[in-house]
Order: sequence, then C-alpha cells, then structure tokens
Amino acid sequence: MENGKENYIKGHYENNDLPRNSIGAFRLVWQAMGTMSIAADAAYLLTGVALFALGATPLSILLGIVFYVFIMNTGYQFSKYISSSGSYFSFTGNSLGGKMATFQAWNMIFYGTLGYSGFGFLGLAAFITLINPSYSGLMFWLPIAIAAALVAFIFTWFGIKVSTEYQIIGGLIEVIILVVGSLFIIINAGSSNSIYVFTTRFLPGGIPQIFYSMIYSVVLFFGSTLSITALAEETREPGKAVGRALISTVVVAGSTLLLVSYAFTVGWGPSLMGSFAGQPDPGLMLFRKISYILFGLLIIFTVNSFMGYNVSVSNANSRIFYRFARDGILFLPRSIGKVHTRYGSPHISAFFVFLLSLIPAIVFGLIYGPETGGLVMLFANAYSAYTEHIIASVGLPLFARKRGEFRLFQHLIFPAIAIGVLGAVIFFSLYPAPPPYPYDIAAFVGIGWIPLSGILTLVEWKIHPERVRISGQHNMVAETEAQAVK
Repeated sequence: MENGKENYIKGHYENNDLPRNSIGAFRLVWQAMGTMSIAADAAYLLTGVALFALGATPLSILLGIVFYVFIMNTGYQFSKYISSSGSYFSFTGNSLGGKMATFQAWNMIFYGTLGYSGFGFLGLAAFITLINPSYSGLMFWLPIAIAAALVAFIFTWFGIKVSTEYQIIGGLIEVIILVVGSLFIIINAGSSNSIYVFTTRFLPGGIPQIFYSMIYSVVLFFGSTLSITALAEETREPGKAVGRALISTVVVAGSTLLLVSYAFTVGWGPSLMGSFAGQPDPGLMLFRKISYILFGLLIIFTVNSFMGYNVSVSNANSRIFYRFARDGILFLPRSIGKVHTRYGSPHISAFFVFLLSLIPAIVFGLIYGPETGGLVMLFANAYSAYTEHIIASVGLPLFARKRGEFRLFQHLIFPAIAIGVLGAVIFFSLYPAPPPYPYDIAAFVGIGWIPLSGILTLVEWKIHPERVRISGQHNMVAETEAQAVK
C-alpha cells in the first residue's frame, strides 16, 4: 500500500504538477505571517511609514488595516472558486481573459521581484549593518543580501512542509516578543500615551500626508493574500482553508502591528517622530530602554523575521513563476515549470526567482545603499502591486455574474471601495507634488512600468497569440468539478 502511494506521488510529480493536499489552513496562516514579517516591518518598513505619517503613524497603520480588508476581499472571494498557483494571474485569466492575465503577469513579475529583494535582502542588510553603523560598507551588506537570497532558495527547494514548519516556530516566538515588549514600552511611556496619534493632530500635512505614508502602510499587508493563494493547489480543501487563513492572518498580524506602531510612537514621543525614521533601528533603541533581554531577543527574531519573509515570498513567487512558465508566457522557458520529483517543489522556478531578485537588490544597494535602496524599491513596486489588485477587483463582479452567484456588497461594492482606495493612494503619492528625491524617481519608475507591461503584452500577443489567449485559465477547482461530472 505504501509503495503504491509512493508510486502515485512520483508519477504526480513527473507530470510536473504540484503535490495536492500537502498543507492545511494553519500552515497557510504562518506562511502569510512569514510574509507579514512583523518584527522586520517594525524594524524597517515602519520607518518608511513614520517618514511621512510622523506622530500619526498608528493612524496610518489602522487605515492600512481597514482598507486592506476591502482589498483582501477580492482574493477571498476568488479563492472560493479558483485554486491555482497563479494567484492573481489566475484570478484575472478566469475573469477577464488571457490578454489581461498576461498584462497582470508582467505587473506581477515587477512587483514580486522588487518587493521581495527590496525588503527581504536590502531590508535585512540594512537592519544588521545599522545595529553598528561602522560596519555598513559594501563588504558587509552585500554578503548579507546574497546569503538571505540563498537561504530562502534552499528552503523553497526542500518543499513547503519544511518551510512552513520553520515559519510556525519562528513566527509564534516573534509575536510573543513584540507584544510583551510593546506593552512594557506603553506602560513606560506614561503621560505620552495619547489617543491623538489616531488623528492628524501630529501631522502638519494632514490627509494628503497620510496617503503618502499609506504607500508603505498598505504594502505592509499586500503580500499576505498572494502568499496564501499561491499555495492553493497544495492545500486541503482550498476553497475553505484559503479564506480562513486570509481572515486569521489579518486579525493576528493587524492587531500585533497596530500595537507595535502605537508603542513605538508614544515611546518615542508623538511630536518627535520626525527623528524616528532618521535613527538607526529606532525600534531596537526603544526595546533596549526597557530590557536588554528583550533587546537581544528582538535582534535575533528580527533577523529571523526577515528570513521568514524571504522564505514565504520565495515559496509564493516560485509557484507563481512556475505557473507563468506552464502557461508559456513572459518568454519564460518551459523548464521553469518543472517540479522536483522528490520534494514536490518548483525547484527550477525557485532558482530563477533567486537570480532574478538578487540582481536588482545589488543594483539599488550600490546606488543608494541598502536602507534607502530597499525603501526606494518598495515605493516603486507599490504601483504594480496596486494595479494587480485593481485589475482583479474589476474582474470579480464579472466572474461572480458569470457563475450566477453575484452578491452586491461582496462582489461589487467592496471591490469598488478597494479600487477607490488604491486609486487615491496612487493619486496622493504624486499630488500636490511628487515625494522628495529619490522617492520621486521610484514613483515615476513604478508608474512607468504599467504602460510598459501593456506594450510587452502586445508583443507577446503578436508572437504567441494562442498562449496569450488561454493564459491564466488554470483552475484546480474547475478541473475537479469537470471530473466529477464525467
């Protein structure tokens, strides 16, 4: 019986299909928590929020959570009926057709690559080197970035169970340390505690300045939906498990990050947050005032948090690019769509993601240094990330109507709110003026990629029209339903 099972699995992998029924909702949650990487966010990306939100940083995070719920709704609704490693690529293909799916794929390759390497490689390098700024030259940050990329690739190579076991252990400890440390900071802040950090009282630029900051505060949550839905093919009962994991992740990660952002703001001083982003690892400085034990643990688990992010995103990107290759688009060789016969991982795609992501990290790090270089990459990648969600949100009501299951709020009003929020963030990131250098360059590069994606889609359509026409159509649920009918 056992040999029969092994032969089935081997044959399954030799067909280059990802292994079915490998993980459940609990592992999906911690795959997404790895992408959320709360300790790493607190050490690095939260400084990007504070750069614009100042003393209203908790307000920016709170709005990011609220708005992301509407944005997440699109992935949540699609996940009930579409299970594919292509994630938003497959959502678009099944709702708007192959041309739009190919356009979506070109946006996703930009978004997935810059976000991964900007935060995961340069963010980690910046965090480690800023602990002691005297060790911040090329010879220090470059090996760190390369090692981060390599370790994530190795985890992905050995399969999803190994990766998620690592995420569960590290993630649970990370959340406990952050919650305990934040509560001590809040108690120690005394009279600095203030409800006004959830208003624009400490923000001279008012609402437009909040939208600047939301380039980062919304992006904090973006990868979580993609990292869950990209593993749908390997999940037991994906139509239910994916949705449960999406909701659980927002609750756990959102509440923890909101607590941390509040603690850091009142601990530093709401009116003094202008200096927060300019300090090396300001969150660590606050923890050190409370306890050297918590300080040491936070260093260890922040490094682990960055690596958890890298492993999660490597898992997701490898499966998405695997699906691109299986569909024959983006001029990717078909060999990228192969699955390891022993580990069931998209190992060649993982290696491709490793190389593709490391190159821009090195380039931006050399130009701007690891800290600013990573933040510039994240700012630029936000526009393609937002476009990805806008396209899927446009397709959702059409898909629901086609299935005869249209619901006004879930399939039209909520997606419309998501589109409005994302459009507003894009608009206010440029109006009344572009952000300061070098983020203005990041904005123009990020926006410029969107029409370039359209041009590349047209080129593909001319060269491989049949591939483009049917791209993004894969859906494991539809295949199962079709087999049941037979």
